[in-house]
Amino acid sequence: MKTKKYIALALTALSLGITTGCNDDDFLREKPETIYTLENSFNTVDQVQASVDNQYQHIRYWFQNNFFLKGIGADYLDAPAWRCGQGSSSTSNFANWSSDYGTTYGIYEAMYMLVAYCNQTLDGISISTLTFDSEAQKNSFIAQSRFFRGFAYLTLGELFGGVPVVTQFYETPRYDFTRSSHEETYQQAIDDLTYATENLPEYPSEAGRVAQGAANHYLAEAYIALATIKNNDKATLDKAITAANRVMALHSLMTERFGTRANPNSTSTIGGVAAYYPDGDVFFDLFQAGNLDYVEGNTEALWTLQNDLEIKHEYGGDQYLAYPRNFSPVLRDAKWKSEYAESGANASPWGGNIDEALYPGGNTSAYLGGKGVSFTAPTKYVINDIWEGKYGDDMRNSPANIRREFVCLDTKHSMYGKVVTEDMISSESIDRYYPIWTKFAPVDDYGYEGVAAGYDGSRDNMYRDDYACRLAETYLLRAEAYLREGDKDKAATDINTLRKRAKCAYEIPANEVDIHTILDERARELFFEERRWCTLLRMESGIAAEQLKEHAMYIADYPVYTGAINWNLFPFPQAVIDSNTGNVLDQNSGW
Repeated sequence: MKTKKYIALALTALSLGITTGCNDDDFLREKPETIYTLENSFNTVDQVQASVDNQYQHIRYWFQNNFFLKGIGADYLDAPAWRCGQGSSSTSNFANWSSDYGTTYGIYEAMYMLVAYCNQTLDGISISTLTFDSEAQKNSFIAQSRFFRGFAYLTLGELFGGVPVVTQFYETPRYDFTRSSHEETYQQAIDDLTYATENLPEYPSEAGRVAQGAANHYLAEAYIALATIKNNDKATLDKAITAANRVMALHSLMTERFGTRANPNSTSTIGGVAAYYPDGDVFFDLFQAGNLDYVEGNTEALWTLQNDLEIKHEYGGDQYLAYPRNFSPVLRDAKWKSEYAESGANASPWGGNIDEALYPGGNTSAYLGGKGVSFTAPTKYVINDIWEGKYGDDMRNSPANIRREFVCLDTKHSMYGKVVTEDMISSESIDRYYPIWTKFAPVDDYGYEGVAAGYDGSRDNMYRDDYACRLAETYLLRAEAYLREGDKDKAATDINTLRKRAKCAYEIPANEVDIHTILDERARELFFEERRWCTLLRMESGIAAEQLKEHAMYIADYPVYTGAINWNLFPFPQAVIDSNTGNVLDQNSGW
């Protein structure tokens, strides 16, 4: 049973005047009832707790509700053609990008909002006369805030290079900031994350809290990023390996089936569906509700984002994953080619005439990915390229984890119950048709808790927790550090540790290991879990551009953008440059 989740407590952040939105009516009051300052906002332990909880809430949104960081427009995902004017308004049409590009500015602004929340908390604690329950409690608040500030500066450094490093909370505007160097930005992240590794508990104090595993994970990433801009400095890479080793000393990979859907003797049901899923495997189990948290027995989990059905419907907010809606294909709109269309049948193999006793929800059943609207679709790189040839025999590519074949559900069509192949779908609607990753959409109604509770009848959301980071990624970080040191044998060993867990027939030999090998393995293991843009942009110069040219949807799959990619970092926001009137902030190269 989980302990109390922080997501409900975050609502009390309002007692500090902290919000993540804006209420114009309140803002325009001439005589506000209360003015909050550092001096009067931290008078109780609950106020400090609320301030820290607000940090969790803020970054949680950018992990699981704003999908850009996770690879939209990179080599993972983009909007399908029918949603973005055949690619004209897509993210990977880089002709749309500029120093005013709102998507990248949004990430910059979000990370500095997180920095501000952290600085407010840290400065408030430092000047407060509050008596904490214990010194350990006080240090825990500081350590969590420094973790998040370190995470923010790591992300900013990876995406934008050197940025202004701000370590205090300003209650009045400043317009004279200076960009720190790229190295100084990473060093700030390292300093904060190091403090967190030394002062956080070994394991989460409750579900969703950060602990030493997550802090060391991002510390390893920060040292790799720093080493990259220092020509793969060995001493720095050794520190990355040491940090990764500390994670592995605390956590271990899940290698056998476990949790809510793995027990053949379970009598649990949701929505009339039995918990036990006999066709599952350990990778499948990693993404089943009730399995993601360390406190639930998942030793691989380092930091999880919390979602809860009861909290959503008691307090409101976005305490759910909208992954089925956003990522599932719109199979109900995928039409037959004319030669396969039949009189009396639906125009789509999955559009109507569906036996809902077998497929509850009909054309929005779990079998079809729920009520998918396909705001984003996977690239050919993640659908096919990384699984080609000897790489196809892989648990992560099994039908339990990626459903590639769909039978016709139309009881009035002669193909009913038979597999519909891609060549039977009309070219005009083929972009509605692609595989379903079951980590994004429950394999059956057992995963649609909201439907069973009478809240979400259309199967567009799920109330499962989500990973911010897990140990599998730490292995790939360490593999990258070994590769950068020139030790391909150890790099191969780390990669193959994951491949053995996935029962892969092919293990990668040391002589085949390069940075693209690691990027491909990250795609197989961490598709839409990692911060893919951060991964690509912290690489050595040219790697990101090469990956985009070879795999971005509207460059490689459908060549809409044919221009050059002469940049290695996101544009520094023009609005920030223009408003910083007291000092010059230089633009990044290529913009």
